[in-house]
Amino acid sequence: MFQVGEHIVYGINGICRVESIGPSPYDKSDTRTFYLLVPVNNPMSSTILTPVNNEHVPMRRLMTRDEIDALISEMPRIELLSVPIEKQRREIYRSVIGELKPEGYVQVIKTVHRRREELSAARKHFPVTDLEYGRLAKHLLYSECAHVLGLSEEKMEEYITERIKEAQ
Repeated sequence: MFQVGEHIVYGINGICRVESIGPSPYDKSDTRTFYLLVPVNNPMSSTILTPVNNEHVPMRRLMTRDEIDALISEMPRIELLSVPIEKQRREIYRSVIGELKPEGYVQVIKTVHRRREELSAARKHFPVTDLEYGRLAKHLLYSECAHVLGLSEEKMEEYITERIKEAQ
């Protein structure tokens, strides 16, 4: 169970702060315990009320600095996603991102980057699906890393590139 004041990753909403934990303010007969979450990257958005044991939307703790460093050093070895049937691309991206695993974000980012290079070389159109999911994966990964490391999201690509070069 998370604690009040803790920052967590909640689905594709990204980083949220646990504002409170308690019963539903809307249904007094509901015996479940709920988190009241406040999205960090969009403070103007609505708060989120979700059951502590929500089975539909995954939640996890933020990575630690050590976990981020380990992920960055592992990035060159993280495999691209395999998309055997083009019509499944959106579902594969959605599924991988939906697992909330940082390695999955990296897989999507790398797959989209490679696809952009290949399609550009062939002078073909870059699909909106790749653009959308590439941006989402980058935002989820970079915002979490930036939050933990105390950097801006805009500086994360530079930070990651420098760390990979240092590791080689």
